[in-house]
Amino acid sequence: MEAWDIIVIGDGPAALRASASAAKAGASTLMMSADSLGVGNNSAIDGIAAPLKESTTKSHRDDTIRAGGFLCDQDIVSNRVSQAIRQVDLLERWGVIFRRDADGIPMVRKASGHSLPRLAGAGDSMIRNTQQVLEEQCMKHGVVRRGEQVPLQLVHSGEQVHGVIALDMSTGSLNSLQSKSVIIADGGYEGIWTGSNVGLGLDLAMNAGLAARDLEFIAWAPLAVSGTNVVLPIGLLADGATLHHSNGTPIDVDLTSDTTALAEAIGANSDAVLDARNMGESSVWWAQTFELVSQRLGIDMKKQTISIHPRVATTIGGIATDEHGRAITGRWSRWFTGLYAAGDSACSGLHGAGLIAGNRLLDAMAGGAAAGEHAAAHAAKASHTGRAALETALGAAEADLDFDMAAAEEGPVQRTGPLFAKLGDIMQSSMGLTRGAEGLESALDSLESLADSAGKLHLDDSSRLFNTNLLEALRLKAGVRLAIASVRSALSRTESRGTHQRTDFSEQDDEQLHHTLVDVEGNLSTLAIRKGVSGTWVLTPDA
Repeated sequence: MEAWDIIVIGDGPAALRASASAAKAGASTLMMSADSLGVGNNSAIDGIAAPLKESTTKSHRDDTIRAGGFLCDQDIVSNRVSQAIRQVDLLERWGVIFRRDADGIPMVRKASGHSLPRLAGAGDSMIRNTQQVLEEQCMKHGVVRRGEQVPLQLVHSGEQVHGVIALDMSTGSLNSLQSKSVIIADGGYEGIWTGSNVGLGLDLAMNAGLAARDLEFIAWAPLAVSGTNVVLPIGLLADGATLHHSNGTPIDVDLTSDTTALAEAIGANSDAVLDARNMGESSVWWAQTFELVSQRLGIDMKKQTISIHPRVATTIGGIATDEHGRAITGRWSRWFTGLYAAGDSACSGLHGAGLIAGNRLLDAMAGGAAAGEHAAAHAAKASHTGRAALETALGAAEADLDFDMAAAEEGPVQRTGPLFAKLGDIMQSSMGLTRGAEGLESALDSLESLADSAGKLHLDDSSRLFNTNLLEALRLKAGVRLAIASVRSALSRTESRGTHQRTDFSEQDDEQLHHTLVDVEGNLSTLAIRKGVSGTWVLTPDA
């Protein structure tokens, strides 16, 4: 049985940042991904928000809290934005080549949700360069990275982590991995809307008994190309691209509105188009985006407009964490000992009910660093535990996997592709830009039926070696469970706030200024919002 100080699940910026920070602090660190190494979780990120040209962080903090519908944990917002300049500095030192202004410092632009220029980036190479330099930091500090490792179970007892049961698809073996801490950072569950990947980590945590927080909130990518899965960077708007109706009439929207307002404005116009023909010299920073659209769709964005519509970019809800990335269970004073989360898998308190441009990467960087550092400090004082529990869990996991593979060969044929498509249809119709009780209740019935179908999947590949069919089946089952929890959470919030807009409760209700918690059994509860460091609101809803 392998034993590690820390196991990190994921391979995106948050996972890489957490792994490098933990290893730098002296912890033996294993980073494992269900996909091939380097795939990461990098969609729709084109910059990092930082108040580089401001004397204080107050405006950045206040913009974040307002866009979050005052559902942010305000002390955590203050903590995160205070680290923003440091994170930009580190990325630059490690090798990210930021766009620069006349003063020679990283250029900042006024972007969605920001009242001042605050979005720093490197055009469409931003996330690729970030992924690369963070991978280099992991190599520098001795992180062991493994791809094709599918996490199947989080092993614990008494809310204390012992390790993970994982399927190694490169060998076909099922392994028990002992660890003092586990950091979940493999992304959100936006795939239940879009058909893309679903992170398995959040589902693992919920199956271990942890209640997830604020699953009703999602973030929108306003610039998705109609009829495709291509999402254009929102940074195009900051660099001069404009929104119009198909007849050329400008769409009346403030381009610095938060992403929810932009998505609503674009979604209200079925003929919305993006005009990137007059971006001038800034267009060179988006050359790869232009080339992608040309190759995939045959559209020359320098000469033609392109039809757009909003789609789900990422999820905001997830594992409730404190400022150290520790997974909170039920109330702020209780920690699921040894369990951490970062990035899109976590509900860190930074975003609240909606996010603004650049804060997603900021949260991945700062949150990943905090989780890695605290997990390393915890590992230095803790001992490995639960060997017997891991051996028992390994046997149970073997039996469950054999049963699933055998059951897949019997009964009516059900395949993952059509069921994923059905899941997306249910979520887009019931949990889109608006939602109401009737649609949500109907969605619950449909999802329960879909869960039954997902239990009778046919796998074309019956081996364990590089079985992507099995991986997609596991993601589908996890996605259906997360969809059910998300709909239940949305039903419980009888108000409109941020990205959660109810047609039957159109007003914001400050009596519901709290976090929603839902567990895998459907039990609902609440968690209080954390205020400022002094215990008072730093910004109130009527400010």
